[in-house]
Amino acid sequence: MLNYLDGHLSRARWLAVGGLETLFSYGVDATRLTSLYASNEEIDRHIREAIPDSHIDFLRGLPVLLCSTKFVFVHAGIRPGIDLVAQDEQDLLNIREEFFDAAHLLDRFVVHGHTPVDMPKLDGRRLGIDTGAFQSGRLTAVRIAGKFGKLIFS
Repeated sequence: MLNYLDGHLSRARWLAVGGLETLFSYGVDATRLTSLYASNEEIDRHIREAIPDSHIDFLRGLPVLLCSTKFVFVHAGIRPGIDLVAQDEQDLLNIREEFFDAAHLLDRFVVHGHTPVDMPKLDGRRLGIDTGAFQSGRLTAVRIAGKFGKLIFS
């Protein structure tokens, strides 16, 4: 969303990966905008005006990575063999295969999204919880409970 708002991602790409549903939550029907506005610039301006600055500021203020002694929470994953403080932000937001292949080597549990799965499943110490809410309507939450960090899905 921020990449679209900042002009680094096309509207079409953003709409295809959840932007359409996000705009509906703001009362904007993106498919109807083309009949209401004469240019792409006007459509983009309308969309940008519909999203409150406080929401954008909130998103910009979120950390890209949260970690504790037992858990790491990140959008996509981490690059194996790189210290957490030295991770590249693009990897944290986009990595897949290198992270998946090293799931058994992780020193703590990594809870992530970015790659939709039918059901959350622990693979080594990697837990993917993205159940594709923008397509499936199923949003997954994880509760980490108790002294040993037992994982409970809902």
